[in-house]
Amino acid sequence: MRKTTFLAAVVAALVLIGIGAWVGVRTFTPTGALAGASDQPPVTVTGAKGLPTSHYDDYDLVVH
Repeated sequence: MRKTTFLAAVVAALVLIGIGAWVGVRTFTPTGALAGASDQPPVTVTGAKGLPTSHYDDYDLVVH
């Protein structure tokens, strides 16, 4: 009985912490910062400049 009560108290505390964190993140985070990066994915992908390149030779198909 004592372990069950302790477990229930721990679960209740974790649920309250989770709900508080969820509400806090949603309240204090500006929505413009979250939506700005994913507004126009094609523009983000095509506008990328100066990305690092790597050299790769594909030797999987060898024709004799």
